[in-house]
Amino acid sequence: MDKKVFAIVNPVSANGATGKEWPVFEKTIKASGINLDYAYTEYPMHAKFLTQEALKAGYKTILSVGGDGTMNEVLNGFFYEGMLINENASLSIFSRGTGCDTIRTIGIDKDVDSIIEVLKFGKIKLVDVGIAEFIQYEGNTTQRYFLNVSDIGIGAQTTYRVNRSSKALKGFLSFLIGALSTMISYKNKDFEITIDDITINEKLNSIIIANGKYFGGGMKIAPMADMSDGYFDIIIIGNISKFDFLLNFPKIYKGTHMNHPKLLHYKGKKIKINAKQKALIEVDGEQPGVIEANINILPNKLKILV
Repeated sequence: MDKKVFAIVNPVSANGATGKEWPVFEKTIKASGINLDYAYTEYPMHAKFLTQEALKAGYKTILSVGGDGTMNEVLNGFFYEGMLINENASLSIFSRGTGCDTIRTIGIDKDVDSIIEVLKFGKIKLVDVGIAEFIQYEGNTTQRYFLNVSDIGIGAQTTYRVNRSSKALKGFLSFLIGALSTMISYKNKDFEITIDDITINEKLNSIIIANGKYFGGGMKIAPMADMSDGYFDIIIIGNISKFDFLLNFPKIYKGTHMNHPKLLHYKGKKIKINAKQKALIEVDGEQPGVIEANINILPNKLKILV
């Protein structure tokens, strides 16, 4: 069982292309000599339960086939009641979604030949995992693990918009158009933030809690982030005007925005965030609720294949 791979496949990812192309991918992967089983997701958070079942059945390599949202569900399936189901199990990512932000930091390509190379010859890397506690839209408090980025502010509002629109334009254009559309109506909010022992009370645009470097379909929001250093990189965008935001927006894609006078950068392990106004939270490309939020890092918690 150790050498078997179990794939969790989201057939509606990549605007439905994954479901159409998976039979060819499956055949190609198996033809390479990889012992592969798989299951399709059928509803939100199904990937979490499929991952839990696969790990309890003894599979030690779980392949996420879908977008960052699918990856996030699979990641959450590695845990049960706050503990890893199998500390020796590894996550592998075949990124097929809109953003593909997580693999940009990890350094994995998105073609099937690259995934085969990773599955057969990839190295295991220990990475940090974030855990966010927030409020679901139904009103109850919940927790969600994340691997890449959690965001409160304009990025989460953009994710809300993009995830409810057609993604036929692919990642870059979907998020670019979504961000520019959101910018028109978005209003900065009165936030209260505690980062370890530092407290900030200000009107702000956004707070980005980064484990990885990229979000929003290729924006290099945290160019210094390291998934294995035991710290989040917290990027705080201050009370910036719409014009100033628009003027500097292209710099985010290049990672050259960090010297802006209204941008703050902290490293931290525990973050608490609240706001006087309603503020959405995003985790790994999903927009599951609102704040208040408590976000903590779990250092060197998960094995991934790279």
